[in-house]
Amino acid sequence: MTTNPSMVKAPSDWGEASERFDEITAQVSNKDLSSANEAQTRFDVIDRLVKEVLGWRYGQISVEEPSEGARHGYVDYILRSGDHVIVVEAKKFGAAFPTPTRKRQLKLSGSVLGSGDTASAICQVDQYANAKQADVAIATNGFCWIYYAVRSRDEESYATLLFPFHNQADARALFESFAEAQVEKGSLERVTNTLPRIEDRLLSVLHDADGRVDRNNIADHILPALNSALYADALLSSPVHLERCFVSTEARTKFDNTLGMYLADPKPPTVKPARRIRKSKDHSQLERILERSASSFAPPVTLIIGPVGAGKSTYLKHFELISGRDVLNRHRVHWIYIDFEEMGPEGDPRKFLYGKLRDYLLAEHPDNPTDYRNAVEPAYEEEIKGLASGPWAPIFTNKEEFNKRLAEYLAREYEAVEPYVDKIFRHLASKRLCVVVLDNIDLYEDDKLETTVFAEGLALSKRIFANIIVSVRDKTFVRHRTDSAFDAYELRKLWLDPPPFKEVLSARLTYSKKILEGKSARVDLANGMHLAIPDLSVFFEIVQRSVLRGSAGDYIDSVADLNIRRGLTLITNFLTSGHIQADRALKAYIVEGNRRYLFPFHEVYKGTMLAQWRRYKEERSECVNLFDARLGAKSLRLIRLWLLNHLLTKAQYEHTVEVPVEDCIELFSAFGASENHVVGTLKHLYKHGLVRTVSAEELDAQSTVVATRSGGYYAKILCRKLVYAEEVMLDTAIEDPDAWQALSEDTYAIEAAGSVRERMNLRAERIQRFMSYLVSLESSVLETMAGAAHLRKMPEIMEEVVADADDAVRRSMRYYPK
Repeated sequence: MTTNPSMVKAPSDWGEASERFDEITAQVSNKDLSSANEAQTRFDVIDRLVKEVLGWRYGQISVEEPSEGARHGYVDYILRSGDHVIVVEAKKFGAAFPTPTRKRQLKLSGSVLGSGDTASAICQVDQYANAKQADVAIATNGFCWIYYAVRSRDEESYATLLFPFHNQADARALFESFAEAQVEKGSLERVTNTLPRIEDRLLSVLHDADGRVDRNNIADHILPALNSALYADALLSSPVHLERCFVSTEARTKFDNTLGMYLADPKPPTVKPARRIRKSKDHSQLERILERSASSFAPPVTLIIGPVGAGKSTYLKHFELISGRDVLNRHRVHWIYIDFEEMGPEGDPRKFLYGKLRDYLLAEHPDNPTDYRNAVEPAYEEEIKGLASGPWAPIFTNKEEFNKRLAEYLAREYEAVEPYVDKIFRHLASKRLCVVVLDNIDLYEDDKLETTVFAEGLALSKRIFANIIVSVRDKTFVRHRTDSAFDAYELRKLWLDPPPFKEVLSARLTYSKKILEGKSARVDLANGMHLAIPDLSVFFEIVQRSVLRGSAGDYIDSVADLNIRRGLTLITNFLTSGHIQADRALKAYIVEGNRRYLFPFHEVYKGTMLAQWRRYKEERSECVNLFDARLGAKSLRLIRLWLLNHLLTKAQYEHTVEVPVEDCIELFSAFGASENHVVGTLKHLYKHGLVRTVSAEELDAQSTVVATRSGGYYAKILCRKLVYAEEVMLDTAIEDPDAWQALSEDTYAIEAAGSVRERMNLRAERIQRFMSYLVSLESSVLETMAGAAHLRKMPEIMEEVVADADDAVRRSMRYYPK
């Protein structure tokens, strides 16, 4: 029995409509409609879409209604809902309409929509739509749906194209724009003939813009080295790993000769009273504090202060397990290390703290026992005597009953946690030094959590007479330095400078090499063959040569800057990323005997910055795009680059290295930048470590800022390299229509290129076009601005990027002669 379409309930949402659309799709795929006439196409496809999917009722549909306008004829469909009118011109399925394209909006007068069958259909529906005073005109062959708003149509108008049988998202878009229920709700008001305000970025023309790369084919074989030498958890738990990887020198450089800039002291003025920790000394400040501490009173709380990624956790663990081991053993110190990362952001700090202290008491400490006989019984000795002579006196002579009552009493204390922990630790502290280390209290950057944890630590020192050591970031200390919790107690403050990253990396990679020494592996090659590796440690020989010297070494060292954690993240990205050709490196070393092989800079850059992603997109990359400030204003597109160059100009002289943000606001106001524009841009650079505030406070309009070494490297070296410029180009807005069209066509051509040489030549042409666009953009903004000459950098950046591209072309000709 055939269902009467007029009785079919109109779908209320896309979920319901999609089931009917799938039925029509199946019918279309089983029929040869390429030679079908208009009537057959309408009957098999368009009728069903209009009625069954879009939910238009017969009374709302007029078919073959005559038109008396400029063009006499019969309108295929007129759809009416209240005051809304849609005119549809139906052509046969085989009509030469556009085929699926990534561009969803095309100019009505352009080469695609302005010629052939498509232009004829649009002309016809345009005249019908005007005669019927329609809101929207649609021309379709069933497969391609072209629509635009009638009343706002002019020579510059664009139409939107949907291909519902090619793309499920287009089918949904057709429903959400033209379903009767959606039209009734005002969906036609969203139909526009102008390009969306979304900025044109080349990512939109790439078919694999969100594609990922696999891990390289050596990654799984080197996991033992990564786990032991590069990942923090394993390193901090092993004295052997720590001893081999710890660096005792500090990274304190006043002037960077390579970048030609002064570097401000990382220690902020607000932390000036804090003494610097000298890790290389035999008797560090922390050791002296413990040597002089008494266990009869609550000592001052010790703060270990340092910037993010300075290695505070590593320093504390190294002291516990290696450098401070003698003093800890000699004084039989109870050292309790508590890592608040384990608690999580939603945990209860007091409960977590006391749970860890109780865990310590339950663990075995052969040289410093905390068992019942050595800790619990003496801690409760006075209380037991009081109970024996008081309420439990009647049963005192009955040892079995007395001990039973005592066990029950201690069990209740134990379950209550806090009274049990306090009493035993007070006893332990009266005999031996107790040190409680609170680490990572500011890992989650939660003000309330930080204050609570710190207050709990301070209160604990008063209750149990323990030495409390708290590790905090510089900005955490500065943010809380006037809090009551900080003011209420005496504090010792120590400052920890980060070690030089290249030394840290050298130590870690050397240890990685040692771990893999003598271990063999078989690696699958891209051509289906296999490479036998008798000694995996050679991989780290190649890595060391590649990232500890030359341009790649300078890149890693500079971008990591003072943040050791970030630098190690970049290196682990590199070591596992499919962007590096690890098999080629090993083959060159083992099979070809090339002991001087280095990973190319572009592989190091992509491996570190892109990691698993095939293409650059700022929101998911470790890399900052200096060519697009993402402020929605063409004149401010390059303000990140300009701000950095302004700070670097100031950093040429020691007495001007610190720059008030207010000065930046005043300078860039001439460019049309508001205070929010300047502060927002600086905050982005601050977040990614390219600038920092002198005070370690959060950046605002009253801050004073300096360019970091990382910021200097970005502006003076990295942005002038082909691989950087080419990657960030993909996620840079192109406002100029001619430049956008040319760059889009270049990108399509590169995607379709058949050889490496052809592709490289096209890439060189494209990057030159992109850099020319940026030069023109910069010039148009700066040429009329007084005092902006020092900001003009794009011509020299272009020169170096194009030279880099020309070198790449020459190399491609050498290595790929055909």
